[in-house]
Amino acid sequence: MNQDQYDWSQFIITFYYPVSVEKLFETWTTANGLESFFIEECKFGSKRKNEIAEKGDSYNFQWRHDFNVSGEVLEVEKNKYFSYTFGSMKVSIKFEKTENGSMCFIHQENITEDNKMMGHLNCRSCWIFFMTNLKSVYMTATDLRDENPEIVSSMEVEFIPKELGPL
Repeated sequence: MNQDQYDWSQFIITFYYPVSVEKLFETWTTANGLESFFIEECKFGSKRKNEIAEKGDSYNFQWRHDFNVSGEVLEVEKNKYFSYTFGSMKVSIKFEKTENGSMCFIHQENITEDNKMMGHLNCRSCWIFFMTNLKSVYMTATDLRDENPEIVSSMEVEFIPKELGPL
């Protein structure tokens, strides 16, 4: 498949976690949970840090590297589904119980026409990093995020012009 046949407007990433679907769902739908692996500071309207977000709640995500996003929770189905706006995009997270843990499926869609390939690759790499970080937090209690906001984020993607060649 060449890049002209690939749908750069969306992607799905799947991860397995050795925790109950209830725990995985709570991690993704509460400020406390999201702050443990993803966001430096999370607010869901006026909810307390341990309260599960609900459809229609506003949110504000503040990362360690001076990046901030606000939006709205679109849908919440306890232990099964969570979706929210992300700029002009939509992020949907589906949860499934397995024999020894849970599966998490992230679908990001509506990646805009403006530099769609870069947006796709950057968002996808960020999600892979954060989903890996969540696995690390669950399995070893180790948060892999950079502590120093002066350091470039661990997961940014850049294109290198062909004339520059490899580093």
